[in-house]
Amino acid sequence: MNQPRDLQREFYEMLMESQHWLPETMLEYQRSQLAQLLRHARANVPFYERRLDPVFTASGDIDWDRWHEIPIVKRSDLFERRHEMLAKRVPKGHGDVSTISSSGSTGLPIQVTSNRLTTIAANANRWRAHRWHGLDWSRTYTARDRLNPEADWPHGQQLGPWGPPGDAEAVAGRWFLLSRRATAEQTLEFLGRTGSSYFSSGPKTLHAMGLEAERLGVAVKLDWVMTQGEPAEEEDRRVIKRAFGANTLEHYGSKEGGQIAAPCPDGGGMHINAESILVEIIDAQGRPCPPGQPGRVIITPFVSTAQPLIRYDQGDIARLGVACRCGRCLPVLEAIEGRAMAMFTHPDGRTVARLLTDDARAALNCSFWQIAQVGPLDFEVRYVLRDQARAADEPAAASIFRSIYFSDARVRFVVRDSIPLTPAGKHIEYVNEWTTR
Repeated sequence: MNQPRDLQREFYEMLMESQHWLPETMLEYQRSQLAQLLRHARANVPFYERRLDPVFTASGDIDWDRWHEIPIVKRSDLFERRHEMLAKRVPKGHGDVSTISSSGSTGLPIQVTSNRLTTIAANANRWRAHRWHGLDWSRTYTARDRLNPEADWPHGQQLGPWGPPGDAEAVAGRWFLLSRRATAEQTLEFLGRTGSSYFSSGPKTLHAMGLEAERLGVAVKLDWVMTQGEPAEEEDRRVIKRAFGANTLEHYGSKEGGQIAAPCPDGGGMHINAESILVEIIDAQGRPCPPGQPGRVIITPFVSTAQPLIRYDQGDIARLGVACRCGRCLPVLEAIEGRAMAMFTHPDGRTVARLLTDDARAALNCSFWQIAQVGPLDFEVRYVLRDQARAADEPAAASIFRSIYFSDARVRFVVRDSIPLTPAGKHIEYVNEWTTR
């Protein structure tokens, strides 16, 4: 009798090999995946019935030179045209479907329907990143969960191994979920009691938890923290290292796109998970950006067949990098610069989506901040003092701000006791409150 295929293990093992494929081999593989997705979407998803016409020839072949003529899918489409975007059926073997929701903390609240293969791809890409950075799957891993009552402190929810199936070491691993209802002090107690070596949460939550551990004098040692949902800045990494002795492994992903990229262990930047997703960086005119030029992140996940996202605007600004020196042939994201929704604008039409540098953070003597555009040329920097005994140098921070954004910007500084998190537990550092009014 034939044994059922272990697709999860097969895909992970393929990724460990395919990271070394030559670019032409990867391109051929990507186009084979895209061709299946395009034909499926055109036949089964009302939203794409005519939308993909530019790339299909009269004979039914695909003209890849016209790929960029496919219209961009916007976040508003997921909200306003959701039912049109759902597939009438998914291909055989793609598995059961499920729906997840976003909080809308970075825009409109949306629902995304996925299938089993999207989970398989996300798991495999996550494990490859773990392998790159030497994580030990036989140890204990805790993830900060949403408001799941089964994961409440003090017991949390134990799920079993967290590494790839078939790995001899992974069998011994323990995986806990802990509800985000747990306070920082409760979370620190849980990590110590369970002997967790790894902890996953948002970078700002981890930053705040590190400061609280230092304030309480609680010694919790971690090997790695895994972050997602927002960029981990250098100040976050410094606090996490100082408080927990932990390195930071930042996954770039989203509910819509799954695992998009992971940091290279040897070079700079992040490797795109090119076997699972096509990532384009385009300028304001929709043209591909060369390496080093910031542009909008456009994604096409290959196995998202329950709700295909073909050329979806991820809402981020990023830069492509050149080929990495590490020997892996996967394409590189040099930097993720920010959220497109937080792009600052000038009355003359200029736009900027860069991050304010750590020099400004040092000048303000702050741990957390939020930078908001509140008028045509008016900006507000809300910040929390790190050391109450040392004054902030607001004029120096204003000078740095104007050198990065607009020389004629009017900058107001506001000291806060805290920067509130969104309902999803995220800390939004850059927000354009002027253009969203």
